[in-house]
Amino acid sequence: MRDKVPMTFVTSEPYVGHLGLDGVGDTKGLLESEMRERHIKWVTNAKVASVEAGVMHVEEIADDGSVKQTHDLPFAYSMMLPAFRGVAAVRGVEGLTNPRGFIVIDKYQRNPSFPNVFALGVCVAIAPTGKTPVPVGVPKTGFMIESMVTAIALNLAEIIDDREPTHEATWNAFCLADFGDGGVAFVAQPQIPPRNVNWSASGKWVHLAKVGFEKYFLGKIRRGESEPFYEKLALDVMGLRKIKG
Repeated sequence: MRDKVPMTFVTSEPYVGHLGLDGVGDTKGLLESEMRERHIKWVTNAKVASVEAGVMHVEEIADDGSVKQTHDLPFAYSMMLPAFRGVAAVRGVEGLTNPRGFIVIDKYQRNPSFPNVFALGVCVAIAPTGKTPVPVGVPKTGFMIESMVTAIALNLAEIIDDREPTHEATWNAFCLADFGDGGVAFVAQPQIPPRNVNWSASGKWVHLAKVGFEKYFLGKIRRGESEPFYEKLALDVMGLRKIKG
């Protein structure tokens, strides 16, 4: 049915493969190539003006913020991911959240105004990697979040011992993006540029690696293991550490 199903990818990113990270390695070329291979068109720097039954109206924004072009995209099936917002329960608390409701933190994952509040994961406020015509959020990836968890646990132990926190999360990213029959892998150290490591690659091996990792991860969690010694050793060899220094 592929010849009967035209597809269009609409994104706020300034280019395909930006990923909210200003790209990692050659993710721009890799992801554009994957889309061309599947005859998927794309619209970047896009804002959704409105959606009606069977048609989406999209505005393509120029660098100066003006509307460069409008697109009326008919669809029989669509999927839309709206912009994330912070936690509703604390949104608007002065000193705790930014205007979007994400928790403000310092380098120790701690809120400057409320010292007893630590935050990790999707709820954390991270500044965009650069100015873009349409706002693009920074993703919070799995390994990056694990480094946040580790730093917070160690910092809480120091606070319990009446010491100031000293542990900083690395915010490194190690991702396997699965396309079903292939995929793209990338390593970013740290996730936010400028980086010490900026690598990406693609191939069928990424799909196999993703399937293998998911089976390993679920098995590990069922056993109640967070980081077996052999996993830590393998990550250390790759330079993927969770704590700075």
